[in-house]
Amino acid sequence: MLRLALVMAVNAGHMFVLTLHFQNALHYSALRTGLTAVPTALAYGAVGLWWRRLPRRLHPFLVPGGFVVVSAALVGIGPAFKDGGAGGGVLLVVAYGAIGAGLVFAHSPHLAAVLGSVRTEHAADVSGLVVTVNQVGLLLGTSLFGTLFLNRLAEAGAGAPSRALWGSMLALAGAAAVGGSAGMTRRRT
Repeated sequence: MLRLALVMAVNAGHMFVLTLHFQNALHYSALRTGLTAVPTALAYGAVGLWWRRLPRRLHPFLVPGGFVVVSAALVGIGPAFKDGGAGGGVLLVVAYGAIGAGLVFAHSPHLAAVLGSVRTEHAADVSGLVVTVNQVGLLLGTSLFGTLFLNRLAEAGAGAPSRALWGSMLALAGAAAVGGSAGMTRRRT
C-alpha cells in the first residue's frame, strides 16, 4: 500500500507544484496551465491500456521501473525552468509524457496484483482501503510538496521561482526513488 500512496503523492505533488509555478511565476492562464498536462494524460491513458500486453516475465519490473522513469523525468523538468522562464519546449513534452507512462507502470501493475489476490468476500473492504490510501497519498503529495514549493518560493531574489521548482522536483524525484526501492523488495512468505 505504501507504493500506492507514493504514486498518488508524487502525482498530486508534481501537478500542484507545476500548476503553482505556471500560474504564479510564469503567469499562464488556467487554460494554458491545464493544457500542459495533456502529454501526461495521454501517456497515462495509452500506457494504461497497453501495459498488460507486455510479457508476464516483465511485470515484476514494471512498478520499480515506473518509479525510476518518473524520478528521472522529474529531475529533467527542473533545469528546463532554470532561468525562471517557460523554457524546455520539446524536453518538457517528453518529460511530461514520461511522467504519465511512469505513473501507470508504478500504479496499475501494483494495483492489479493487490486486487487480484483478494477473495471475493473481501473485495468491498479492500476497495475501501485502496481508495483511502489513494486519497491519503493525494493529500500528502499536495500538502508536503506544495508546502516545500511555497516555502522555497518565499525566498528573496529573482530566481526564487526556479529554485523553488527545482527543489520541489528533486524532492518529488526522491519520493519516486523511494517508491522504486520499495518496489524492489520482495515479501517473504
